[in-house]
Amino acid sequence: MITDTQHPEGNPVETLQSQLRREELELAGSIGAQAIPLKDRILELFRTLPDPLLSAEEVAKLLATPDQATVLEALGALHSEGSLERSQTTSRPLDPEGITLFRIAGKPFSRLKLVGIESRLSNGQSRIQFTCDGRLIRSIAKVDRLDSLSKTGNQRDEIARHVKSIAHGISGGTQVPNSILIILVAEQVADTDEEAPESFVRITPLGDYTRVSSPLDDSATIQEFRPIQIDFPYRRAAFDEEKSALLVDGQQRTAALSLVDIDIVPHFALSVNAQVSTAEEARAVFLVANTTAKIETQFSRALIAAMSESPAYLASERPRALAARSLAIEDPDSPFFNLVQYPGMKAGKKPPVVYNSLFQVLTVFSESSIPLGDKPEQTLAYIAKRGFNLIRQYWPTAWGLKPNDSRLMHAVGLRAMAGLLVNKLESLYPQHGSLEAEALWVDVSTSLKRLQPHLVWTIADTSNALKTAVKTYSDEISSRQNTSQDIAALTKSIKRMSLDLDTEAAKVSTKSKKP
Repeated sequence: MITDTQHPEGNPVETLQSQLRREELELAGSIGAQAIPLKDRILELFRTLPDPLLSAEEVAKLLATPDQATVLEALGALHSEGSLERSQTTSRPLDPEGITLFRIAGKPFSRLKLVGIESRLSNGQSRIQFTCDGRLIRSIAKVDRLDSLSKTGNQRDEIARHVKSIAHGISGGTQVPNSILIILVAEQVADTDEEAPESFVRITPLGDYTRVSSPLDDSATIQEFRPIQIDFPYRRAAFDEEKSALLVDGQQRTAALSLVDIDIVPHFALSVNAQVSTAEEARAVFLVANTTAKIETQFSRALIAAMSESPAYLASERPRALAARSLAIEDPDSPFFNLVQYPGMKAGKKPPVVYNSLFQVLTVFSESSIPLGDKPEQTLAYIAKRGFNLIRQYWPTAWGLKPNDSRLMHAVGLRAMAGLLVNKLESLYPQHGSLEAEALWVDVSTSLKRLQPHLVWTIADTSNALKTAVKTYSDEISSRQNTSQDIAALTKSIKRMSLDLDTEAAKVSTKSKKP
């Protein structure tokens, strides 16, 4: 059964006006008014308009048919008959996830031939630059959003308010001077002298390289370029899997054009920088391209974990990012599994732990004197898993709740307990010699069990707690926030309390052993 999702604004008119001219919209209306079966009207609509890619809601709007369910049923029948093709993985600007899009079946791809300048860089690579109508971009380049489970993708969701602001400026005559950036996927690029499938991008030199020398040193080259033709496979209604380029930077600018009336702005030029790279390299390019327009830190770190290698200046974060990924979405035995708001993961119910809280927990371990070995991401994940499984065991009523209901799940509680675990591991490791020694974790468990009656994290748990635990909750825990001062103060308080309890237990043990 086909399902469809409403347009995010509940109104497809803006996007239709950006795709279709007034006379084409009027033609669609006249098709809708014909006294023929709905299925025939829909098929004529797709055959008559210039290769549209439409949702059921848009078809209903174009044909002025109020019953969208009937339209969806007719679209399904036309797809079953082979008259229409559909995709649930193609993402147009501002489309919600999972929307079903339809196009006419059997229409061949044509070629889009653009002229650009190829500049040879000092490292031997090339950069391509050209200008074209911006409405063409989304038909040749897909936006590959971050998908945490499959480790694919690199783009953020469009920011609707930002997109609308750009669209308003474009409609008012404002140009967009900064260029967008696309990656031509290396596996789908060929020179014209190669035998290549029709789905490949073909790059043809139109002249020799021109070399420009430095005015200070004639032997030094400061510019080297040549004209080229970039020949794209093109279909206006192309599905994402058919596109041979990735839109790395410029998602909002190209999305804005989907809100601009084509009758008001028939053509709008965008400058394009392009380079031939692998999809993996595109992630690194995305991170570099977005250092000026800063992406969310948690998105950046999740993206690092999805890369086989990360840029050198981000390499220090990679072990923590990989450990966070393992704990949050890969290891079902992790106490954090499915409890973290992990970028790129869709969850029906908002998980209680903010991604950066988990990352900072791992930072506490990473910045300690605990030896992490040659695979620090595995060690970090292991000690965080073992330690916080014990914390979950001894404070079960506080684990997994919303931070407003449990201060343990708040960043200040998680980081304070991470500090406590680090304190114990640093003191116990020299004695046991291995972080995997069961005796070490027995000692950690014994110490946490000793602390458990004296520490509560929820208001509900104060009703049956020791008076000292209630006082600690009131004075030290309930009002603490995610600031360095509060985290340091709470960590110090809990460590002191635990040390006092362990010291007292050691004294009792020593006395009991005396004859």
